[in-house]
Amino acid sequence: MSKQGATWYVVADGQKARVLVGGEGGMRTQHSFDASGRGNVVEDADSGVSQLKAPRANPKDQAEGRFGRAVADYLNEGVRLGQTASLVIAASPSILHEIREGLNKQASAVVEKTMSKDLTNIADAEMASHFA
Repeated sequence: MSKQGATWYVVADGQKARVLVGGEGGMRTQHSFDASGRGNVVEDADSGVSQLKAPRANPKDQAEGRFGRAVADYLNEGVRLGQTASLVIAASPSILHEIREGLNKQASAVVEKTMSKDLTNIADAEMASHFA
């Protein structure tokens, strides 16, 4: 767990995300997760539960949307629990949109900066220069 009040630096794309914190030795990843970690539940057609896809829905866009909302949920919870006092988010444009849409009022209020940039493949040691 990060120290209370630490800024969380979030980097995300459609498949993976990392939450980093700054420290004396530079930035380090505190938490990372990817889209494959969340399974989809398939309901039996005979159970009376069904889902319809929107016409012309792109499955990749739908998966990215769900992943962006999952990242936002994680950030909402971190803010609610007082694990972070501020957020800086760098993500590819479509995921950045999904994350911002999924943030609640409390989390939205502590967003210091957003960048429409995919930094997920940048090493922790090189990350500070991108957020300067």
